[in-house]
Amino acid sequence: MKKQKVDEFLLEKLDFFKKVRLFNDLSEEQIERLLSAMEVVRFDPDEYVMKEGMVGDKMFILIEGQVEISKSLILPEWLPVYNKQEKSLLFFSDKDYPFFGEMVMLGDTSERSASIITKTRCTMASITKEAFEKVVNQDNELGMRVYKNMACELATRLRRANRDILKLTTALSIALEG
Repeated sequence: MKKQKVDEFLLEKLDFFKKVRLFNDLSEEQIERLLSAMEVVRFDPDEYVMKEGMVGDKMFILIEGQVEISKSLILPEWLPVYNKQEKSLLFFSDKDYPFFGEMVMLGDTSERSASIITKTRCTMASITKEAFEKVVNQDNELGMRVYKNMACELATRLRRANRDILKLTTALSIALEG
């Protein structure tokens, strides 16, 4: 396997990456292998990192800054009739060690499921699907662990979404009865 040079900025942040759930149970060498396929991307405040409904091919890890996750409150087929309204769902900072866009790494070529908007100046690491697949195909153990970490994160997000749906349907039922 050919060893690529890791961006110095990313290498300096190795202790940070060890806290990102995507890298759970990976050795420093395995983390560095993934980092060698990543590039540093910087965003100004109020920039879209990804837009709901757009097709993307990159995953991002927030290294510095704060972002907002939002979703449209209107189904796509209703957009021509109603103004698009978005609801802020979550706010993350680098202290949360978040990553976004992992569904594309799992083979999901559909549209982005939410928008990510920077609230401050942000620095992120990004990796394309092609670069990611190249790294995990060269090291099966690394690939298995990273895919497992993605699955665990998606399961956590699914449980949270299920709780939110239950709360909303309960509230709607109470409102309709009253």
